[in-house]
Amino acid sequence: MNDDINLLIYNFKKIAKKGYIKSTSKSFGSVGITFEKELNKKADSLYFPDYYGIEIKCTSRFSRYPLFLFTVAFDGPNFPEIERIVSKYGWPDKDYPDKNVLFTKLHCKEKTIVNNKYKFRLGFGKSIDKMFLYVFDLKNKLIEKESFVYLQSLYNHLCLKLQKLALIHASTKKINDSKYFRYYSIDIYELISFEKFIELLKKDELEISLISRISKSGEDAGRYRNKNLVFSIKKDKIDKLFNKLYSYNMASK
Repeated sequence: MNDDINLLIYNFKKIAKKGYIKSTSKSFGSVGITFEKELNKKADSLYFPDYYGIEIKCTSRFSRYPLFLFTVAFDGPNFPEIERIVSKYGWPDKDYPDKNVLFTKLHCKEKTIVNNKYKFRLGFGKSIDKMFLYVFDLKNKLIEKESFVYLQSLYNHLCLKLQKLALIHASTKKINDSKYFRYYSIDIYELISFEKFIELLKKDELEISLISRISKSGEDAGRYRNKNLVFSIKKDKIDKLFNKLYSYNMASK
């Protein structure tokens, strides 16, 4: 392991020895935000790894949420293509009925019913450089195969951000309506390959969501957010995409 990994492990052990640490945020990702503040890590670009070439993912002990990998936008044929998709196949937002929204799971092997009118599926067809969104009617007649993502875009997001991954587990408790986290284990992984990612994608062993929602509060209320394809993996399948380099569990020491 290189010096950057060893530095992260050293700092993790220092943080773990502190026991329960009060959350610095009330947001959904507070377990990660709190850990990164303990690292004194500055804000980073979403396109590059968190910490000296290592992407840090934090999760609570009993969380059933999949592990978020990255998001990517459709590359074409229009820009932004998501606006055409949502306009054509979405449904009115309940609070902003003049704007359509769309959020659904996507698969490569199975079709997903969308808006009770259509079926969506991801696929590659004969293309060697694109992944397409296939849209069918409820009788499985193909309506269109227009929206696409270049495989190079998937490669860039995966291989630039996730060559090295640190998965950190934390216990959670509440005291006087405040959350506290105790970080107790760290696993360091290395990406197997982009080819393995595509293989898992085709086998539906990754989780993909198409999301275009409207913000409901703050300065961005009424504006679109999360206009992307979101790629995640279940934590019990992480070994299918990554090789484990190191594991440390303070609870077992």
